[in-house]
Amino acid sequence: MDEVEFKDRQIWVRAFYGFDPEGAGFIGFTHESQRTTMMGKMRDGDLVLIYGAVDNLTQPDLQRQALGFLEIRLEPCTDLERLSPEAQKWKIERKFQDRWRYGIKARRAWRVTNQVHIKTIAPYAYHPDHRFERTTRAKLLEPEEARRALSHQVKQVNVFGETQIDVDELESGTLEEVLSPSRGIPPVFGTRSSELIDSENHLYLMLFTGDADFLLGRSGDRVGKALVKVGRSNDPARRLSEINAGFPERSVFKWTLANSQKFPDGQTAHALEDSLKTQFDKSFRSQGGEFFTGDFKAMEWAFQSLCVSEMPRILGAPGKAKGLR
Repeated sequence: MDEVEFKDRQIWVRAFYGFDPEGAGFIGFTHESQRTTMMGKMRDGDLVLIYGAVDNLTQPDLQRQALGFLEIRLEPCTDLERLSPEAQKWKIERKFQDRWRYGIKARRAWRVTNQVHIKTIAPYAYHPDHRFERTTRAKLLEPEEARRALSHQVKQVNVFGETQIDVDELESGTLEEVLSPSRGIPPVFGTRSSELIDSENHLYLMLFTGDADFLLGRSGDRVGKALVKVGRSNDPARRLSEINAGFPERSVFKWTLANSQKFPDGQTAHALEDSLKTQFDKSFRSQGGEFFTGDFKAMEWAFQSLCVSEMPRILGAPGKAKGLR
């Protein structure tokens, strides 16, 4: 990843007694002034690397270890709004009611699956001079430290207060991989219980009729932007119907089929789907998987430009006479 990509998504480091986003869906601060400071420094979508504090409340084998990452939704909250009953009980039993009351919401979370000392990832941020900042607010990682952080294996976990994700849909891999746009599923042909025959496939662009912040939260650079989904299907109208089936029949906002382009076979459409996602990832903001936010006219133009550039060209007799194909 280059410097421009790091500029969009900062990575911070913070010490705590453990990593429990399933029970605590936020990053907490004891004093409101600390949260105010971090709200002014953080960007929506920033990541916070949590490591085990050197304290008897931290399991010995977790101390100084990188434990997991929180993706920040830049919205304030209280601790009671984002703590499970079990987590609230933990605070009360230890008489910690006055600690970490002022929060910033977490949107997604990933647990680090390989054992790694925090100093291996962030030697500068872990310097003793930054201890107070790491333990009360958060310390911003240097670009090289952020690169190392993104290289570690993680497993996505649910976040308390957010829509719960089915276990089989939780992603794993390096953090860089799970934050990148998804790759299309290659078409498969042959005989199983039935025969799958390669045929015409469409590359499609779907537009959510409400602004992106309606689904993704009312803060950050997506506010007022369009939310689109790109993909491939042999029947875009059917695919649209399947996606909208998850909304109530009387829902004000739904997905619409903004554009589609037919190609002769699934392999061609699949390759172009991945090319389109790569182009959108460079020009717009990836929201994970097949979803992007940005200016809709610009996204539609990018979609049309790629489709036009890949359409077969039919030449007349003069062109054929010159040997053109």
